[in-house]
Amino acid sequence: MWILLVAIALLGLKLGKVGPFATLSWWWILVPLGLVFLWWEIIDPMFGVSQRREMSKIDERKAERNLRARRRLGLRAPASSSDKRER
Repeated sequence: MWILLVAIALLGLKLGKVGPFATLSWWWILVPLGLVFLWWEIIDPMFGVSQRREMSKIDERKAERNLRARRRLGLRAPASSSDKRER
């Protein structure tokens, strides 16, 4: 997640007292960290973003495994939904 990387970079620059980041208000560091917390603890579980992404990966792996098994058995691959519409 890109906002987490920004928050960590800002925190490192603030703690390392690098250039203008040494005088930067702590709010500029805490706001991105708060947004990351809000995303992971409230928004993601509420809408299931990560879970849907993982389920689609599992479905893709399952379809690929099924296709490999059909090839090994010498069977034709199942027609895709776009092929069925053309008929």
